[in-house]
Amino acid sequence: MTTLHTERLTLREWHLDDFETLAAFLADDTANQYRGPGHGLTRNEAWSHLCEVIGQWHLRGYGEFAIEESESRQVMGWAGLWHPIFLDEPELSWSLFPAAQGKGYATEAAVSVQRWAAEDLDLPPLFSFVHPDNLPSRKLAERLGAVLEGQQEFRGQPRLLYRHRDLKSSNSNQSNQQEKELTCQS
Repeated sequence: MTTLHTERLTLREWHLDDFETLAAFLADDTANQYRGPGHGLTRNEAWSHLCEVIGQWHLRGYGEFAIEESESRQVMGWAGLWHPIFLDEPELSWSLFPAAQGKGYATEAAVSVQRWAAEDLDLPPLFSFVHPDNLPSRKLAERLGAVLEGQQEFRGQPRLLYRHRDLKSSNSNQSNQQEKELTCQS
């Protein structure tokens, strides 16, 4: 399994020891109002979610990383590629636990995942689903250079579909400069 490192973060595989922290976050209705069904998950649903995330790595060779603060080694959320059977392409996804929000961690993690997806996996430009009321995620998608392509319903909830920029384009010097600026702004 791949591990990514940034200045402050380690993006790594999920461990059984992460489950209690993840389940507590996933149970929080407020923290999950813009995710999935729009509410928290039961403990059993949280277990199924973790198994789905781990299983996707084995089936597709990529998936969602646990975001760990390198210094404290504390898990603070996830970022990566979500690609269930009902999606035609992987989504660049991210979610941070409340205590980790507002510190630039999501930007730092998403930039690292984008670079990995483009350079190591040779994937085309990714997309992200964002709930229209989730202003922090909308701003992050736009900071990453994503363009709003449209709106649709997904899992019974409204979603904006953002298309991320092509990091493999002939404009790679400009892309690298933008990535450095995003990392520095975190």
